[in-house]
Amino acid sequence: MTTLDQTWVPFNNLMLRHIYNVLLICSDYDRFLIEEDGRVEEELYHEYTQLGLSNPPKITHAPDAESALVLLENRPFELVITMLDIGPEKMDDLALGIKSRYPDMPVIALSPSPGHHRNKSLKHASGKSFDYVFYWQGNPSIFLAMVKLVEDAMNAPHDTSVADVPVILLVEDSVRYYSSFLPLLYTSLITENRTSILEALNTWGRTLRMRGRPKILLARTYEDAYGLYEKYRHAMLGVISDVDFHCDGQPNPNAGLVLCRSIRENSPDLPFLLQSTRDDVREKAEDAGATFLWKRDPSLVAELRMYMRREYGFGPFVFRDPSTGAVVAQAETMKDLQHLLPSIPDDSFAWHCRRNDISKWLRSQSLYRLATKIKTRTLGSYDSVRDEKLRVASIIKDYRMERNKGVIAQFSPSSFDETSYFTRIGRGSLGGKGRGLAFIDMELRSSGIVENYPRMSVSIPRTIVIATDIYEQFIEQHCLHEMAYGSYSDHEILETFLSHPLPSRLTNDLQAILKILDAPLSIRSSSLLEDSYSQPFAGVYQTCMIANRGSEQERFDELSQAVRCVWASVFFSKAREYLAATNHVPEEEKMAVIIQNIVGAAYGDYWYPHVSGVARSLNFYPLPGESPHDGIGAIAFGFGKSVVDGEVSFRFSPRHPHRPVNNLDGAARSSQEAFYALALNKPFNPISGNHDNLLLLPLSWAAENHPRSLAAIASTYDGDTGEISESFMSRGTKVITFNGILKYDAFPLASIVHDVLELGTRAMNGSVEIEFAMNLSPLREMPEFSLLQIRPIVAGSENEDVAIDDEDRKKAVIHSRAVMGNGRIEHVRNIIMIKPGSFDTTRTMEMVRELRELNASFSRTDGDYVLVVAGRLGSSDPWLGIPAVWSDISQARVIVETGLPSIHVEPSQGTHFFQNITSFGTVYMTVNPSFGDGTCDFTALSSLPRIRETEYFLHVQSSADLDIRVKGRDQEGVVLLP
Repeated sequence: MTTLDQTWVPFNNLMLRHIYNVLLICSDYDRFLIEEDGRVEEELYHEYTQLGLSNPPKITHAPDAESALVLLENRPFELVITMLDIGPEKMDDLALGIKSRYPDMPVIALSPSPGHHRNKSLKHASGKSFDYVFYWQGNPSIFLAMVKLVEDAMNAPHDTSVADVPVILLVEDSVRYYSSFLPLLYTSLITENRTSILEALNTWGRTLRMRGRPKILLARTYEDAYGLYEKYRHAMLGVISDVDFHCDGQPNPNAGLVLCRSIRENSPDLPFLLQSTRDDVREKAEDAGATFLWKRDPSLVAELRMYMRREYGFGPFVFRDPSTGAVVAQAETMKDLQHLLPSIPDDSFAWHCRRNDISKWLRSQSLYRLATKIKTRTLGSYDSVRDEKLRVASIIKDYRMERNKGVIAQFSPSSFDETSYFTRIGRGSLGGKGRGLAFIDMELRSSGIVENYPRMSVSIPRTIVIATDIYEQFIEQHCLHEMAYGSYSDHEILETFLSHPLPSRLTNDLQAILKILDAPLSIRSSSLLEDSYSQPFAGVYQTCMIANRGSEQERFDELSQAVRCVWASVFFSKAREYLAATNHVPEEEKMAVIIQNIVGAAYGDYWYPHVSGVARSLNFYPLPGESPHDGIGAIAFGFGKSVVDGEVSFRFSPRHPHRPVNNLDGAARSSQEAFYALALNKPFNPISGNHDNLLLLPLSWAAENHPRSLAAIASTYDGDTGEISESFMSRGTKVITFNGILKYDAFPLASIVHDVLELGTRAMNGSVEIEFAMNLSPLREMPEFSLLQIRPIVAGSENEDVAIDDEDRKKAVIHSRAVMGNGRIEHVRNIIMIKPGSFDTTRTMEMVRELRELNASFSRTDGDYVLVVAGRLGSSDPWLGIPAVWSDISQARVIVETGLPSIHVEPSQGTHFFQNITSFGTVYMTVNPSFGDGTCDFTALSSLPRIRETEYFLHVQSSADLDIRVKGRDQEGVVLLP
C-alpha cells in the first residue's frame, strides 16, 4: 500500500474513529460534576461537532446497573464509564456482564481518590472487569483523558502512518500515578492547542488543531511497552516510564532501566524519562541515558511539566538576535506570536524562517497544516521580509478561538446586574463548593421545592465564582509555586500573596461586581479537592468576610485582599499537612473563590443571620423512635461558626421537629449563650488573623439592643419556676430554643431542610450534608432561606453483617452504644490512649502537640491505631475536648471519645472535623462510663506493653490483632483484646 504524502494529508483524514456515544453510570450529582462543572461534554463538543461531523458526541446517563444494561441493549455505545458509588450493585459483576455481552466494549471504572483507608485494593488494579481503573480526584481533566486514551489507541495506527502524528508512550502500572500523569499529559497537549484555539476566527481552525495533536499510549508491562515502541518507532516523540513494573510475567524492580537500554540501542536521541519512588536508581537512570524524576518529590508535577516543555517543545516561542543570541521577544501564545510578528526585527525573523523554527514550534503545538504552509513558503516568494511577517501573522490569526458560554452564566460587566444569581469568572473549574452550589441551584429550580414555599424565598445566595484558571494565572504570573515547598510561615505566605496585584482583568471584573453588590460579602474557598466523597477538605481553607462599606477604593481593596487571602490558604501549614496526609501534593490542588452576599440583616454596627446551620440526611446517632435516614440538623443563632466548629448548637430532626426539649433546666444551662456577628464598622485586616471578621457577642446584647432579632428564636426561662415561656415579653433569661420555628412552625425551616436533603440524596445517589442560613428580617419582602453549600457524605459499609453477643460485651475493653461505621476492623494492634487522670481542660493545646507527634510516627510507616481521648475531639472550644485538626490524627483507624465524671460527651456530627473523619471511613465510638453509657477499661488497656509514653498519652501495643467490631445498624461497637 502506498503511503500518502504526509505533507499534504488533510486533517479530515485523521481521527477517523471517535467515541460518539458514552454511557455514563453515576448519580445525577456526578453527572452534573462531569458535564457541567468539568465542562467535559463541552470539551468533546468543541473537538467533535465543530469538525463538521453529522453525529456530535452524546453522553447518556444511567443512574444504576439495571438502567445501564437496558440502554446497552437498545443503543450503540463505544465506551462505558462508571463511578464506583452507584448504589448496592457490585461493580465487578456489572463490568463482567457488559464484557460478556460486548467483548470489544471499553469499560473504565472511576474510584474515589485514594484516601488513607479506602480503595487500597485498587492500587494496582487491572484485569478482566475493567480496561482501566482511574482514581477520581475531582479534576475534570481525568474524564477527557480517559476518552482520549481510548480514542488514541484506536486511531494511532492510521494517523501515525499517514500523517506522522507523534506518539508519547507512558509506561506505568500504578493506578494512582497514571491517574495523575494522563490528565497532566492531555491537559498539557490540549492547553497548547487551546491557546491558539481560543484565538481562532472560525470553527475550521479548531478542527485543524484538535485532529492533529500527539497521541498518548499507555503500557503497563515491559512487553506491551516495547511492542508499542517497535510499532510506532518512526513517530515516537518520547517515552515516560516507571522503573518498577512487570517483565516476563514477573515484577521487575529494574524493568524501566531494561526498557530504556533496549530503546537507546535503536533511538539514541529519543527523549526518555524514568520515574520511580526509589531515589537510589537516579544514577542508574542517568547512566542509561534517561532523565530521572523522583515520584515522591513534592514538585513532581511541576518537574514533569517543565520536562515536557523542554523536551517536547511545548514552551513559548523565543525570538533571538542572530548575531548575539540575545532574546528579542517571547511569544507564550498564538495571539502573542501574531501581534509580535510585525515588530520583530527583519534579521531575526529571516533567521528563524531559514531554520524553520516557527514551523517547528507550530508543529509542536499540533498545527501540522499551518506549520507546513509556513515551511513551504520561502522569503524569495515575497517582495520583502515585512510582507512575509504580515503573511504569517495573518495565518496565525485564523486559528484564534472564540469564547463560548457555559450553562452557568459567564461574567460580563455589561450584563451583570441585580438579576444575576450565579456567574463565573474564568473558564476553569468551579471547585467543590462552587459545583455543589451550581448543582443544587439547578436542582432547586427544576424540583418544584421553590414553588412549595410561596411565602419563603428559597435559593442560593447571589454567587460569583472566580474559577481555578484565574488562580493558576496569578500563581504563574508571580512565580508563587515555591511557597508550597519552602519553610515559610503562614504569615509570610499571606504577606507575599497580598504584595502582588490581581490580574488586571479580574480587577476590572471585581470593580464591576462592587457596583451591584453593596451588602456584606463572604469570600469562600472552593478548591478542586473540596467536598469530594472520600476527602472533603472541610475547614482546611480560608473563608473571609467583609462589611463592604466605605469608598469604592476601600471596598475594592478589601475584596481583592480577601480573594488573595483565600488563594494563599492553599499554601498554609494546615492545608499542606492535610494534602500530605491524603497523598496529594500542592500542585494537584487548584483554588476557585466564591463571592457571595452574606445572608442576614444589619443590627446597629453588626450584621448576622437569624439562623445558621448544618443538616445531614443520615443521622449516625438516632434517638429512640428515629431512623438514621430521618436526618439530623444543628442550628445556631447568628453565624454558623459555632456549629461547624463544634461549639454549642441546637440539634433537631428535620422529620420530627416538634419534639420538645425534655429537660428544661438542662436546656437553659446548655443552650447558646453567645453568637457570632460581623462587625460592620471594623475594616477587614487579613494580617490580624481574624479572616472571617466575626466577633463573639453575648446573647444578652441582642436581647437588650435588638430584641426583634430573637423573635421565634428564643424563649424565656424562669429560674424560679423552672419553666420556659414562649412569650418574649416575659421576665427571665432568654434561651435559644428555636421553638417558634421548630415547634410552632412560624417559619417552615424543618420542612425545607427535609425537602432539600431528600432532593440532594436522590440527585447524588447517597447521603448529603447541607449548610444554610435564614434571614427573618421584617424589612425584607419575605423571609429568606439560603443554601450555602451541599456536599456528599460517606455512609460507610453498612452491608457487612457483624455479630456482637453478650459474651463479647462482657469481655470488651471498649463497648459503645453510639457508633459511626460498620464492619470488622482488621490488622490493628496499636492503641494511643489518654492517660487516666491526666486530662486537664486547661492543657488541651499541649495534648494536640503530643497527638501530632505520635500520629506522625504512624504516618511515616502508613500504620493504623485506635485512639482513645477524653471529651469531644476536634472541638474548637478547648474546654469541651482536644482541639485537634484532622491531620493531627490522620492515621487513627478507630476513635473513641470517652466521657469523664465532669464531662459528658455527646456524639459528634456536623463539624468540619467530623466531616473529614467520616469521609475516610474512620470508626467513631462514644462512651460515657461515668453515666452508665458504655465502657472503657483503662486498667486493661494500660496493662498492655508500652511502646511510648508522653505527659498525657500512652502508646501501647497488643501482641496480636485487636478484635474490633462495629454494628452500625444497632449502634454498637466493641474492642476486644486478643
